[in-house]
Amino acid sequence: MLHISRIAFLTGVVPNLARLVMSPVWGWLFDRMNFFALRITLNIGFAIGILAFFTSVSATGLVLGAIVFGISNAGGDVAWSLWVTKFSPPEHVADYMAVHTFFTGVRGVLAPLVAFHASRLLEIQTLGWIAAGLIVASCLLLLPEVKLGRFGRRADALLEEVSE
Repeated sequence: MLHISRIAFLTGVVPNLARLVMSPVWGWLFDRMNFFALRITLNIGFAIGILAFFTSVSATGLVLGAIVFGISNAGGDVAWSLWVTKFSPPEHVADYMAVHTFFTGVRGVLAPLVAFHASRLLEIQTLGWIAAGLIVASCLLLLPEVKLGRFGRRADALLEEVSE
């Protein structure tokens, strides 16, 4: 059994250090990469992190899972807060973000309730595999949206002039 300080280290410190270090990298990638390819990359990272963490029987697997999850979280933060600049008309950015934030909140309330109930019925390793499977399924749904080469959309940064 893990000691409480090791659990705190693996779930709080390690992922957040990876998140801190990798945030600028993901910001750079966000401006240069097809959004759907970026999202798929992040999702695969989340799936690997979840699998490594929740199916591992060694400290190494737990640490690697925490690191990969933290790296993906850094990209998720960037993509979550800036995705709207890629898709919405500039005058509707706030509207799109309001709806997105609302549904993220709904998910944030419902997901723990479902997860706690499911953890009483299934092994944690099984839940890890289910979560990773759902993430991979979401990647497969996004795959047709990734257009490469001359068919791809340029991912230009949204620049707004400020006049005083």
